[in-house]
Formats: sequence, structure tokens, C-alpha cells
Amino acid sequence: MLRVRASGRWVGVHGLLSSLLAPTNLSSAVTDTPFDRQELARPFPGYVWTPMNRCLRTLLVCTGLLLAATACGSDDSNSVLDVDASIDGVPISDSGPGSPQELNPTEESELVMVITNVSSEAVEVGHARLEGEMLGLTFLTYDTRLRVAIAPGETRELAVPLDFFDLDKQAHGYLRSWIRLYADNDDRTRLSSDEFVLDVRGSATSTMSIFAFLLFLVTGASLAHNLWTMRKGQLPPNRFKRGMRFAVTGLGAGLLLSVAFSVLRIFPLPTSGWVPLTVIPTLIGFGIGYLMPGAVGDESDDDDLEHLDDLSDVDDDLDPIDA
Repeated sequence: MLRVRASGRWVGVHGLLSSLLAPTNLSSAVTDTPFDRQELARPFPGYVWTPMNRCLRTLLVCTGLLLAATACGSDDSNSVLDVDASIDGVPISDSGPGSPQELNPTEESELVMVITNVSSEAVEVGHARLEGEMLGLTFLTYDTRLRVAIAPGETRELAVPLDFFDLDKQAHGYLRSWIRLYADNDDRTRLSSDEFVLDVRGSATSTMSIFAFLLFLVTGASLAHNLWTMRKGQLPPNRFKRGMRFAVTGLGAGLLLSVAFSVLRIFPLPTSGWVPLTVIPTLIGFGIGYLMPGAVGDESDDDDLEHLDDLSDVDDDLDPIDA
């Protein structure tokens, strides 16, 4: 850390930057009066550096990045093909959250696509892909080779048999799904994407069902452990550790609730739905653990002083540099 000499005293650059961020006068902050490192370390007056503040800021930033990535990755690309698809005679445009397309993996289905080239150039369709996901995890992927050339303004009808083989062992419940067409080139350019909802009639021992059951066990065990240690007065003395313990329970509860929406066929949550449903219980759990009284121990719980002492040790180890 670079330090400069001002008003006859050595002041860390960390302190100078913090003072610039605060609505105070640097000349009054750096004087011959006793040095108040804690005041200079505050990004603004009245702010207190605590693990909870740092954790909340980190979680908020991560949530914002997730939502931004979701918005950037949404299927809003310009489609050069207009596709009217149906599965077993049911148009996917009618298959929404209120009336999902039922799919029985043990029976063979047929996908019919009426494709119209709405661009001014000929397009060669190489692949069609049917995929379904829950919580950002893909549980259904079905690819088929097409190799169909469509002239501008031309309409073609294609019928593709669907044999999902062991889908009943992978999925059970609602899946947010897409039918996507890709160009026959090295880049596999996406030509169209149509979203709908599938109701997969899978097995109770499918991967989705087992995932939900394991989440239930882990969340229940975490909650029982926290309640037991709280009753015995054996929670960690450190507030941050207590908060993290309860945050894990909140995270499990949020994920379990999000999975239950699909497995119990309540509603297929989009990313903008299950991310807040997971982050909010995590924050609540951390706050509860942070405010819970901990066991009396040798570990110090004054994290502000520890943070300031670390800054003081770093400053003392550095050689002064004249400005």
C-alpha cells in the first residue's frame, strides 16, 4: 500500500481514498489530531464494516449478475424462420404454464413443424433440437438431423418422430422447453426458437424426483442441526459463522421450494422466478443466524476491530515514501 505524508503524519492511501468517498474535507480529516483510522476507513459517515454488510453486498452483486446474464441469454434473437410446431397434433403455442403439453416418455410421439422462411435469402436448416430445463439444469435434449433448404418466402412441412427412450428416468413434472432450429454450418447459427411448457409423465424415481428428495433431506438435516445447537446454546460465537450456517438452511429451503414448483406440477418457474426465490431465503437465513445469540467462547466477535487491526498491521510493515 502506497502512503503519502500530509500535515506531518503518515496516512495510508486506503484512508485517503476513503476520505475522498466520504462527504468530508480531507484537510480536516488529516491533521495533527489523533488519527481516527476507523473513521477514514468508512466509505461514508455512519457506515460500519461488518461481515453481514460485506456478505449482503456480495450476494446482491451475484444476484444482479445472474439476472443480467439471464436477460442477455434470453431468446430474443432475430429469427429468420417462422415455425408453427405441434406435438401429437397439439400446437406448442397453446402449451403454456396453465396448459402444458403432456408428454409420455413410454409412447412414441411425432413433432410436426411448418417452417416459413421470412428472410430474403435461402436458408439451409441442419438440425432441430427439443430441450427442457429446470433451475437452469437441462433434463431433456433431443436432436435430429434435417438438412432442408428453404427458399425465401417458401413454406415446408416436416414431420419428425420422437422416441425419448429413457426420459422417464430423467424427468418428472413441468419443464420449460424450447424447439430450436439451427443452420447447417460450422457455427450452428440459431435460426428460430419457440418456448413452451412440457408436462413429463416420468417415474417417481427419476433424476428430478431424487434431486428433490435429496434437497429435502439436506435442508431438513441442516435445520434440525441448527435448532439443536441453538437449544443447547452451542452456536458458534462468531456472528459470521452463525449466519453462514443458517444461510445454508435458507438456500436449501429456497432450492427445495423452486424444485417443488416443477415436480408437484404447480408452475414452471423461469430464471427470474427461481433465482429470487433462492436468494431471498438465503439472505433471511443469514440475517437470522447473524442476530442469534452465540455461545460464550474465546473467539472474538468484534469483527470491526479485527478488520481495523489488520489494516494497521499492513501499514506498519510498509516503508514510508515521501510524496
